[in-house]
Amino acid sequence: MSFEDRGTGVGDEARGVGAGDAMRAAGAGGEVRQEDAAADASGRAEEARAEQARAELARAEEARAGLARAEEEVRGRRAAVEQDPDTGLPALAGALHRLSNLLAAAGNRTGGLPPAKEAARIYAELGMKRPGDFQAELALTMGALGDRVADTGDRAAAVSFAQQSVRLQRELVEEERPGASVPALAAYLLNYATRLAGAGEAVEAVPHAEEAVGLLRVLAEEDPEAFLPRLAAALHALGNHRAAVSDTSGAVEAAQEACGRFRALAAQRPDAFRPELAAALDGLAGHLDKAGDAEAGLRAAEEAVALCRESAAQRPEALRPGLAAALRTLARSLAGTGDPQEALHPAREAVDLLREQGDAVLAELADSLQVLGTYVELNGDAEGAVEAFWEAVALHRSLALEAPGAPDAPLVSALDDLARALARTGEHAAAIEEFDETLKEFAGVDPATARRLVVERSAFLLRCPAPLTATGVAELVNWLDEDAERTGSPDTVTVRARQALRTYGDIAAVHTAWEEETFTSVPDWLALSPGTLDVVGAWMFAPNWPRSRDFWSEHAEALGSQEAATALDELAVLDPHGAQRHALLREAVLAHGVTAAYDPLILQEQLAQWLECADWKESRAYLEEHPRLLTVQPPDATPLAHVAMLDIGRAEGLDAAYRLVEDREALQAYVDRALADGDGVALMHGGGIEGQVFGDRLSSLTHAQVALVLAGATEGFEPDDLTALLHRAPEETRARLVRETVALSVRRPDPHGKTWHRIIQALGGDA
Repeated sequence: MSFEDRGTGVGDEARGVGAGDAMRAAGAGGEVRQEDAAADASGRAEEARAEQARAELARAEEARAGLARAEEEVRGRRAAVEQDPDTGLPALAGALHRLSNLLAAAGNRTGGLPPAKEAARIYAELGMKRPGDFQAELALTMGALGDRVADTGDRAAAVSFAQQSVRLQRELVEEERPGASVPALAAYLLNYATRLAGAGEAVEAVPHAEEAVGLLRVLAEEDPEAFLPRLAAALHALGNHRAAVSDTSGAVEAAQEACGRFRALAAQRPDAFRPELAAALDGLAGHLDKAGDAEAGLRAAEEAVALCRESAAQRPEALRPGLAAALRTLARSLAGTGDPQEALHPAREAVDLLREQGDAVLAELADSLQVLGTYVELNGDAEGAVEAFWEAVALHRSLALEAPGAPDAPLVSALDDLARALARTGEHAAAIEEFDETLKEFAGVDPATARRLVVERSAFLLRCPAPLTATGVAELVNWLDEDAERTGSPDTVTVRARQALRTYGDIAAVHTAWEEETFTSVPDWLALSPGTLDVVGAWMFAPNWPRSRDFWSEHAEALGSQEAATALDELAVLDPHGAQRHALLREAVLAHGVTAAYDPLILQEQLAQWLECADWKESRAYLEEHPRLLTVQPPDATPLAHVAMLDIGRAEGLDAAYRLVEDREALQAYVDRALADGDGVALMHGGGIEGQVFGDRLSSLTHAQVALVLAGATEGFEPDDLTALLHRAPEETRARLVRETVALSVRRPDPHGKTWHRIIQALGGDA
């Protein structure tokens, strides 16, 4: 059949078939083919779902089997303890730790806690019986115990366990003892930062995340294959921690580096690192949006979604939540570029994806419903927004009731969205009823959340028509008055109630209500203007001291006012340490001027940055760039080698100072001169470099003890400590130290002859 004949029925007519019959036959044939194709597609989809179900069943069965084996192992180890406690107890602790991790991975939030507690207790007791042993294991299990405690909702209590894991591992690393692991220290620091952030201590979390990144940079230079992925992940986490304290530029910087690292890794191993790159891009998009660079944020969000689609196509169950998160970010980015209509498409897709995922992602589904409701509302569909927000509230409420004590911010946020949407449709009574029902559910189960909801309900009334607004004002005034008597000290809920009153449109009515309801004068915090509070808050959260100084110069009048002091008192509820530090700084600026007040802080910050330099070459370059650091008296905790660089650099110049960390023979000549001169300070410097730079701990500790003897400070150290280091040092090092100390004891026998002899004996010499 020629091109012209196709679809004309010519061939059919030649066979005696009418045109109408041919058309019907062609139509019928098309329908049959479409039905076949649809059946094919349906069959493939059904097969895919069946395969997915089989895989899920296999994973669940594997998890159950793993738990059964772990429980059986614990039972077996308990029996072994009775026969041989010395070997049985460490094995039991290890088995308990593994069981705890498996229970937590299976979603058993409370079940993982008892074995974690027992494992940590056993290792702690073993460490007390055998000092120096099991510290690495105790550090590991303390961190895991913090995770299990956080899983139960007690995020504040989890912090101390994470802190202990850092302390224990840091001791091992600094003292180069068995079990020391810099990678483990970096991991514990990141976990500590996470626990601090989860407990509301976002400011304190940042330096620990930064330290972890610094450690991983050094490790990645030594072994890129092993540590570049960890460095990239740590940078991603650091970006989020910085964003939490409003350090937007720092967040973008860390996120951009994380993306660059993951991009290079994904180019080598796409399957392994494409999801990580997508997550990093998703984070970067959010930071860029907050930084006001909406176009760049949109580009990052679009790339994240594209990568997530590729990964989710291969492993839908595992990676669908990541795609949904990226779609939420894309929706925000599209709206941020002025296109709320386009934001609806990714927002809806995120919800649809998570509905398919089931109960495991209900929290993510609730978040996605809130995002969808926001953009549905922006596009004028008030009823659709209410529907989405109502479902989000229901999900957050059920999840919060299942885990009393967990953060209530998601539930409060969803309730606020729902109440706002209902208010827009004039259904204020329905919104109030929703608050009342939720309050009733939490009153006996979670009093802390109920207390927060009481304030949020009253704050909502301030946005309602009269006379509800007057009711809201009176409720908040009375709540604040009574709560002060009950609790004694303000907290974040108190600040929220105060903020609601301060930002109410008719502040005169608020002042009147306060005086009439409490029979007291208006407190300073109530007279505080929102503008001053914002300025003081921005000053407190400046990312570094030079930026803080510049911010003061731009807002000197506001920050120097008495109202600023009141604002600092208010902010002290949220960040006690930061507010106190800035209150002292404010007083110093007012008394001595900006330069005098800020210079010590800027130098202190520069000193900290200098101490974090990756190597001595970078250290020297930084010191040359900031020569005023040579005038700084470093704090007592400063590493001795760095103290030496400052002291020697001041006295003899940077060439002389840095030669000692580059040339072991030059350092030995410096030590020999110090010994000959009886210069305890110089000897202490040399000892610090020996230990910190060249790893010669025996020489370092010996010279530190000799320096103390020369200074007449013979209390507070124990010469016998040297004996424990003898096995790590070469014989020639030990012999040299004996010769040095004997020579000193001959030249300077009095008044510490006995101490000289004890040092020599500890070194294995003949005193």
